[in-house]
Amino acid sequence: MPAKKKLGTVLFHRFLSNDTIQNFANEDKYALMPGFIKPIAELLRNEHYKRKAMPFYTEEGIYLDGVEIELAKRNRVSCKRTVDFLFGVGNKWILLTEAKFDVSNPREMKVSELKEKIAHSKELVSNSRMATQIEANTIVLLKDENFSQLYRELKNKVSNSLHIVPMNVGQFYQTIFAK
Repeated sequence: MPAKKKLGTVLFHRFLSNDTIQNFANEDKYALMPGFIKPIAELLRNEHYKRKAMPFYTEEGIYLDGVEIELAKRNRVSCKRTVDFLFGVGNKWILLTEAKFDVSNPREMKVSELKEKIAHSKELVSNSRMATQIEANTIVLLKDENFSQLYRELKNKVSNSLHIVPMNVGQFYQTIFAK
């Protein structure tokens, strides 16, 4: 098992290579996920990350919202909410990540919405034929402006049982991806 990196008292598996996410996508029973593997830099910009400095170069993730939209079209059902991205960490470990770069006021973030997104995302991950484990904690990426306030208010809103870890992109990169 790869080493875990500590953020405060929270432990995460470390990103090893793009192999985990590619192998996971190739085992998707719906055969949708390989088409939604994107560079992390592109995923972040699509979610309105505005900073020009980008620490990600070759790392990839799965745009899970795109997978859900396509799956709903195929099955002619309404879309369920999912977290924005999946990242492969460790060996056969998946990290769920939600981006909230447009949020200026933490009151705009609803705990029930986060719960729903996490639950449905876990359902989609479990539909893979690859024996994969999901990190216990879900990352919520916040913008750098007012980060401390957004962090405090979000942590106060969610219970510890939801396992939400708010971070900015720099912290996310250093915690999971930096070698």
